[in-house]
Amino acid sequence: MTEVLFVLLMTAMACGLLGPFLVLRRLSMTADALSHSVLLGIVLAFFLVRSLDSVLLTLGAALFGLLTVLAVELLSGKGLVKRDDALGLVFPMFFSLGVLLITRFFRNVHLDIEIVLMGDPLFAPFVRLFGLPRSLVEMFLLFLLNLSFVILFYEPLKISTFDPSYAFLLGIPVKRIFYALMILCSFCCVTAFNSVGAILVISFFAAPAAAASLLSRSLWQMILLTLLLGALNCLIGCLIAFRWNVSISGMCSFVGMLSVLLLSLFSRGGILRGMRRRKQQRERFKEELLLLHLYRHRGDREETGFESLFRHVNWSRRETERYIGRLMKMKWVFADPCDKIYQLTEEGRERLLLAMTA
Repeated sequence: MTEVLFVLLMTAMACGLLGPFLVLRRLSMTADALSHSVLLGIVLAFFLVRSLDSVLLTLGAALFGLLTVLAVELLSGKGLVKRDDALGLVFPMFFSLGVLLITRFFRNVHLDIEIVLMGDPLFAPFVRLFGLPRSLVEMFLLFLLNLSFVILFYEPLKISTFDPSYAFLLGIPVKRIFYALMILCSFCCVTAFNSVGAILVISFFAAPAAAASLLSRSLWQMILLTLLLGALNCLIGCLIAFRWNVSISGMCSFVGMLSVLLLSLFSRGGILRGMRRRKQQRERFKEELLLLHLYRHRGDREETGFESLFRHVNWSRRETERYIGRLMKMKWVFADPCDKIYQLTEEGRERLLLAMTA
């Protein structure tokens, strides 16, 4: 169990370094396309070497990942189709060709499509290198590669991510950085095939970074939070999967989705806080509207009377009484029992003046 957890953690770390840039560039679905289209590169490379342990499989996958990006950019850049449509055209074609080649020529070879997609981290410890799970060693090396890339090109990555036009004017090679990012994503996808599968790789790219974007105020904070949340998702998902005897990859993906959902609801800029803020704004607007009405029609028994006010503000009697009660508690309005009207206090006039000059 410990080695399986370490493989998951290292995969999450390697993907988490690139995930924030994919999310900020709105390329999460490109990672999905890469994770599927690289299968054709693996199959074609296997035609040449006839070995599942050859490094050419990784190179072939990275090449077809790059070809996928080039094809999508070519179609969308020419204005022939939109980017999402280009993704929907290119990666199903590459993936289906890979599936057809496997089912036609390699039925007896261990190129299992289900394992490629879903993965099974439980098998990772059985293939070892230097006394450690091979997947752990490979993902650690890829983590170092991704870390070096992010550290060395942090400023160009940041500028080209947030403002590509400004980066181009500064002389930053925007296209080269973009393609380098896509190649590293391809490496992550194919390296993780044997351990966690394509579906969990997509989750590792997108879910922690999307959750971190809801909490962070800067890019480096987002990267650190992505690594932290990715590790936390792996730990929780792995423990629950072992406890309930379910798919580890599926549970880790589900926990990642759940973390994004919870943060979307309860974070500083989340849905619930947004609803609460809008409700407070509506209530404050109605309070100020009622103060303005009482000020403009001060002394008018018809406009500000106990029994007629609700008709002139076009509210229900219950709603009008509720807001009048709130204003009276705040000592902004008082009831004149002699004239049977509502009037502003001195504090109410000051509050109205402040609202009108804000």
